[in-house]
Amino acid sequence: MGDILIKAFSFILIIAIGYSFKRIGVFGPKDYKIITKIIMNITLPCALITGFANFKMDTSMLFIILLGFLGNIIMSLIGFALARNKDNKEKAFNMLNLAGYNIGCFTLPYVQSFMGPYAVGITSLFDIGNSIMCTGGTYALASGVVGEGNDQSIRAFLRKIFSSVPFDTYMLMFIVTITGIKLPQMIYTITSNLSAGNAFLSMLMIGMVFECKFRKEQLIKVASIISIRYLFASIFAVVIYFFVPFSMEIKHVLVILYLVRFLFLHQSLRLGVNVMKGYLV
Repeated sequence: MGDILIKAFSFILIIAIGYSFKRIGVFGPKDYKIITKIIMNITLPCALITGFANFKMDTSMLFIILLGFLGNIIMSLIGFALARNKDNKEKAFNMLNLAGYNIGCFTLPYVQSFMGPYAVGITSLFDIGNSIMCTGGTYALASGVVGEGNDQSIRAFLRKIFSSVPFDTYMLMFIVTITGIKLPQMIYTITSNLSAGNAFLSMLMIGMVFECKFRKEQLIKVASIISIRYLFASIFAVVIYFFVPFSMEIKHVLVILYLVRFLFLHQSLRLGVNVMKGYLV
């Protein structure tokens, strides 16, 4: 227990360092973009490859991909239903902000540090379904609600999802795993070394983008969104834990995936303001 608490505290400390260094000027306001590029193009893909090194998958695990996809669909529909008596912009706001799981930059570093490579494999399967929605699927649904859905948005979605290095890595390792292809151990050794800094960089980046400047009405809106997200995340976790026929090890990972969610408040508010103005970003 002591080791777990120390690890958890170290994550919080790294976030605090990132935020403090930004506040005192060590990091510039846009420096987080460099860290993000390193994470998304180097350390995160390497962490995903390493997680599949000894991962054994059977066909029942394909259901995990569906869980990641359905979690987003269900939350988007809930967001639409909760705003059913409001205008389309409010519906779109709810759909965009209630759906989505921040796997790559928050949950996966946590799982990587606390639960090991096998849990990274389970997380990766979940994020395949999640990524389909987060990289454009939810946007397409919300665009349809506000009357902006078109063929161009579908092409943009396909272009965006397949230009994502983490998603391409997911698909590559998924194919490697289900076909039984054995990559040379040297590859896993290299990716293991390159992925060692993924958790640190992810927590540092979170600290660098974190902001505490909100108006009262914004805080109320954010608190409402977070409360709804965690209410239904708790329901999903209970269903997974008691009714889904997976091993307890897999259930533990899935429960964490639904519950350990980090909502970038300032991004949500910026997105919401833009939606209220009549367009999506």
